[in-house]
Amino acid sequence: MQPTIGISSGDPSGIGLEVTLKALPAVANDARWILYTDNQAFDRHYARFGAGLPYQWIRTPAEARDSAVLYLIEVPGATCPIPWGDIQKTAGERALAYLKAASNAALRREISAIVTAPVHKEAIGGSFKGQTDFLAADAATTRFAMAFFTPTFKVVLATVHLSLRDALARLSTSLYVDLIRLAADEFRRFGAPDPSIAIAGVNPHAGEGGLFGREELDLLAPAVHQCSGEGIRVSGPHSADSLYYRAHSGEFDVVIAPYHDQGLAPVKLIAHGQSINVTLGLPYVRTSPDHGTALSIAGKGLADPQGMISAMRCAVDLCAKIQLTA
Repeated sequence: MQPTIGISSGDPSGIGLEVTLKALPAVANDARWILYTDNQAFDRHYARFGAGLPYQWIRTPAEARDSAVLYLIEVPGATCPIPWGDIQKTAGERALAYLKAASNAALRREISAIVTAPVHKEAIGGSFKGQTDFLAADAATTRFAMAFFTPTFKVVLATVHLSLRDALARLSTSLYVDLIRLAADEFRRFGAPDPSIAIAGVNPHAGEGGLFGREELDLLAPAVHQCSGEGIRVSGPHSADSLYYRAHSGEFDVVIAPYHDQGLAPVKLIAHGQSINVTLGLPYVRTSPDHGTALSIAGKGLADPQGMISAMRCAVDLCAKIQLTA
């Protein structure tokens, strides 16, 4: 059975709608796609990037009955004039409204998944930390994590958008125990019954027995010991300088990285344009391309849709795997 999947349009000043419209011909038959947008933003992008793609405005997800048609749900609010390439409060407000509408539909179980086009944090402003945190708060869950899927391995981040100093201060044994359990639960839900999870060290050579730092000995190893005793296939901490290649070569399914750039640098080097941002811990599937709003090229027709295609295909795949494991 084909899933019904929502797409939030992202910042209308960026490339979100462009890559969505360019991506749809490649995945149109894989799901019933519903785009949360508004008339003015959609019309401007469709005229330039739609290329005859069939679409239909609907009022509720229940009206989306076929694939090969892009369904549109109007999210109230004016977007004109919002020029491409600018950081604007109005654009941020629109992006957040699209995201909220898609989230509401997913929480009502009207759609099975959300694919989120990129937003600009500065345009949204306030206390907004990112789409992952926003969706988790909307779902009233504190047990969630940001993950990245590549064709060969997955990375889960222990900390996300923090300075390196603050990220290291946040690490604790209890954080890692919770995260290892969450990763094991979620990857089982996604069809991997016994995932091999590797913990990346914080310090050079995973601390070299305490010579280069004690985080591995004092924080990470106790979490590995506890979770391993619970039957989870977890190991480490491993030296990070070689771990990601080992995972890429098939030795591990999942790497848990202590901070943002350690985990994302190998992901974007090994799988540029193919990695997908996946939120763990939500009651539905959420995926996103691993790029931003790319304001410098917005509206110019230069945006590559491959990241959005990968995110959309991943959402379809995860929905199917959840059905099989249900």
